[in-house]
Amino acid sequence: MATVMEDQNERNFLLLHRLLLYSTRVLLAKFESLLPQGTTLQTWQPKGKDLTAAKLSNTQISNIKQRRTEKFDIGLLISLLRNFSYKSDSKNPLWNVTDNHKIQNTGDIADIVRIRNLRNMVCVEYCTYKDFR
Repeated sequence: MATVMEDQNERNFLLLHRLLLYSTRVLLAKFESLLPQGTTLQTWQPKGKDLTAAKLSNTQISNIKQRRTEKFDIGLLISLLRNFSYKSDSKNPLWNVTDNHKIQNTGDIADIVRIRNLRNMVCVEYCTYKDFR
């Protein structure tokens, strides 16, 4: 039988997971809103060298070129925002902060980094287990 603590941990994990699912939509909308006037994601034509410089994988580049927005995950969207939308701020030290408790700033970059850190916590660091007795 699951303990109250296990049930709460599972609820917290599911809430974080739902937050991250909606974050993908928010990041995509943010990226689209920052495209040059008159440009949509369907008409956006980044240069191949710019995509390579952004250190995107071949799969990510393929998803962009084929406009497969359902395949745009948080990692890809954050790379696009950092390397295209916030290109002049791509060296901002906030991009390297991995602990949300250390982010005192407000603003778009701080919010984007917080989302990235939450994704990393849930998808990479969070360890789920089941105790079978």
